[in-house]
Amino acid sequence: MMKEKYTIPQDGFVGYWHPADGHEGKALLVFPGSGADYELTRKGSEFLGRAGWNRLLVSFAGWDGLQEDPVLAPVEYAEKAIAVLKDAGFEKIGVYGISAGAKFAITAASLLPDISLVIAASPFDYTTEAFKGTKALNESTFSFRGEPLPYDPTVTLHRNIISVLFRTAFSKKYGMRRMLRGCYEENVQTEKARIKVENMHADFLMQCPGYDDCWPSDEAVPRMEKLLKEAGYPYRYKATVYEKGSHLLCGDLSGNPDYLKSMKKILQAEYVDQDACNKSREDSMREALDFLEGWSRV
Repeated sequence: MMKEKYTIPQDGFVGYWHPADGHEGKALLVFPGSGADYELTRKGSEFLGRAGWNRLLVSFAGWDGLQEDPVLAPVEYAEKAIAVLKDAGFEKIGVYGISAGAKFAITAASLLPDISLVIAASPFDYTTEAFKGTKALNESTFSFRGEPLPYDPTVTLHRNIISVLFRTAFSKKYGMRRMLRGCYEENVQTEKARIKVENMHADFLMQCPGYDDCWPSDEAVPRMEKLLKEAGYPYRYKATVYEKGSHLLCGDLSGNPDYLKSMKKILQAEYVDQDACNKSREDSMREALDFLEGWSRV
């Protein structure tokens, strides 16, 4: 029997249950993107519920007493949520996430074999350093079995961040709406911090824009696709690049005009052509639902 709400004191994770009719015995864990509250995550993933998919929304930071930013966020949040679903009779469990939620999704799937499907929109494939505001914390964003996952430092946050942001904001390559991407470009990726997606036991759909204004998901997705091909990955996988999309793929933002308006100030792609970004969101949601049907039939 599922509960409407799950809490750290009682259940060991924060989660909200949204049942649906149509796919008996199957459920999806939905992880929020960075800074996305419960309502934004619920509304953004409602296209899954309308298609009959049970959703358990699970956060790793920012909700209901959790720390504001992911610092050593335990992958066990996902593991405990999976245990709840299995106890309730769900036999197939997938994960879905956008941005930081996508990174948490592939991290969890690389460590937890009960996850048999991953939908990752605008993911990044390396564990990075945790930060608060503009302060680097010298810690990993994620942990597992009480140990920090190996991470790569966020280089710019160990410098004079004000001068870095100023230089990035007024550069021809980046500008105000690509400042975050400019900061990530200086990071060095190491093998120890790479998320080992080849260890997943899951069908895997990965999506990215042609150029990601937030972080280099447009590099991560082709990189993961190449790695899986070379590794002879035995499960279904698909990588799709939405050339005219933005960082905000595969989420229903149509009922949130204020949020969309605010994104024009932050993301260059949304500022230049939000209609094209909206179409990419619609296409990526449709693709996700089609991919889910393939998982459902097995």
